[in-house]
Amino acid sequence: MKNGIRGVLAAAGMVAALGAQAETLKLGVVGGMTGPGAPWGLAIDGGVKIAVDEINQAGGLPVGDKKYKVEVLTYDDHYKAADAVTATNRLIDQDEVNYIIGPIGSASVMAMKPITERNKVIMLSNSYSTEVLDANTKYMFRVLPTQYEYNRQLIGWLKQERPELKRLAILSPNDATGWSTQKIQTAAYKDAGYDVAETKFFERSQNDFRTLLTSILAKNVDFIELDTVPPGPAGIVIRQAREMGFKGQFTKFGGNNVAETVKSAGAENAQGTLVYLSADPSSEPYQKLSQAYAKIHSNSMDDFVFYFYDATHLLFKAIQEAGTVDDTDAVRARIEANSSFDGVQGAIVWGGKDVYGVNHQIATPAYLGVIEDGKAKVINKFDAR
Repeated sequence: MKNGIRGVLAAAGMVAALGAQAETLKLGVVGGMTGPGAPWGLAIDGGVKIAVDEINQAGGLPVGDKKYKVEVLTYDDHYKAADAVTATNRLIDQDEVNYIIGPIGSASVMAMKPITERNKVIMLSNSYSTEVLDANTKYMFRVLPTQYEYNRQLIGWLKQERPELKRLAILSPNDATGWSTQKIQTAAYKDAGYDVAETKFFERSQNDFRTLLTSILAKNVDFIELDTVPPGPAGIVIRQAREMGFKGQFTKFGGNNVAETVKSAGAENAQGTLVYLSADPSSEPYQKLSQAYAKIHSNSMDDFVFYFYDATHLLFKAIQEAGTVDDTDAVRARIEANSSFDGVQGAIVWGGKDVYGVNHQIATPAYLGVIEDGKAKVINKFDAR
């Protein structure tokens, strides 16, 4: 693929451990591996490869009377729908994969879904758009909770614990992801009694937010919600707002990578920012995955690694229970039958039928964190719902 990258996992000693007789199971990975959204795309790739490495080092994935070496084929969609479609067609038509993990961007997911559904390819992905799941969805599973699943809990805490915060602005990316998430955020904040004084969109290529911030700060807001702004640009927004004299609160109840945000903002500017976290950074599983991730990618690990690590093991479990790597209908049935799954984040459950028309929406525990001295500290945990 001309504009993509292809990464095949071949950790030292892996092939030897599997032996010459092992067959191969291919997994496709699609996500933004470069550009502002790279921390999230690399998290998909890293989470999958850590899980795959564990399976391969243990001798491969036993399915029926065979063992499979698992191979990962990664393509960069640059957070663009057209590139995601190109990657999907190549994975299906040339690489002959039955399983695709990722991407995260809503535009990419919505462009890929008709192709994967038509070809009966199981897709374990994420999109904050409410439109990607419906009653007709068969082969796509959303393996991250959306803001619909967790935001009202975080906002409820904010309302109770920080009553001085009453008036806010919301900043979101100007694409399918941001359009959906800003709508969800605005409704949730308004329902909780907040005054949403300003809503703004920005282009993902943007790195100067001072014009937008001039408009926002003129509204005399108490805090700014950074929604699904990518981690690096989120830090730039924080830094530029502080430079312009903003003394208020920042919240980021969308996708996060605290290390990348702090790198762009500066630790002093980011101090006190309230963030949604996928996991507790002080926990043993977090430290373990962080060490494993560092062997694959050089950037700071994003929390999304947890979701795609768990999703990959969930897929392996379903394949083993189905007794086949080829019959995706049988594998899909086993994923659906496992209404709960014990992941590294805790108890994970499938739901979503009441909202989306199908129980293909994952729910996991949610953590509320605060940035202190450049790092995230958990201040509350909410059970999956």
